[in-house]
Amino acid sequence: MGTSTVLTSSLSVNHSGLNSYICKDRKYRMNSDATSDAIRSNVEHWKQLQDDDYFERHPCYKGLADLGDDTAAAIAPLVTLQPDMKVVVIGCGFGRESAHLAPHVGHIYGIDVNERILDKAVNYLSERSVQNFTPVLADHYKTQIPAGIDFVFSIVVMQHLTRDLVRDYFRSLGEKLAPDGVVLVQFLEELFEGVDRADAELRPYEPSISWTVAQIVQLASDTKLRFVEVRSYLVTPTALWHWARLAPAA
Repeated sequence: MGTSTVLTSSLSVNHSGLNSYICKDRKYRMNSDATSDAIRSNVEHWKQLQDDDYFERHPCYKGLADLGDDTAAAIAPLVTLQPDMKVVVIGCGFGRESAHLAPHVGHIYGIDVNERILDKAVNYLSERSVQNFTPVLADHYKTQIPAGIDFVFSIVVMQHLTRDLVRDYFRSLGEKLAPDGVVLVQFLEELFEGVDRADAELRPYEPSISWTVAQIVQLASDTKLRFVEVRSYLVTPTALWHWARLAPAA
């Protein structure tokens, strides 16, 4: 789908397998005009959304459904999974991506906002005989996730968080990376003027916050990670997905 541009720490690859992630209902891709001038987190508001059965009510997710293994297609060009890897999934949701990652790695720590959504993940994964998954509350991940993490992964999450919360995840999990660890995270950039200045509002809704490549490079610097590359794909006529690969600073 669309075209791809690769920018490394250098700017070609067509990327398929995104269809089940792309929601074309603009109602569910709203931007905020708010700006961030303090430490801000919308985790409490996401708890409300999950308590209200976010995935089951969302028109794009169709409930707790497996819509295909797009995870492997996204990861394969950038990261080679190994059977002894310790993996963190930021925003694991009901376990969809973790189900596809689990057979290829040693252990997965799935972070999400409350017990309601984590219980759904545990049940979803148990039904698929996944036994190497540990649910972790977002409020406690800094103490409950061990050091020596090999791979941090996230898809369709950063666009729903405040910018401060994104920075906090990158800074805190970056400190837990193994020396050869990798961070691979998807960011959204909607192609409208001013999106680089928007931040998530502190209310229970689904934000759609854009990150430009320049902002991702700065994010790496601010959180003491090393920017390796970003691969960008036109996923709708007005939106890019940036797959950013970061590593521990030398």
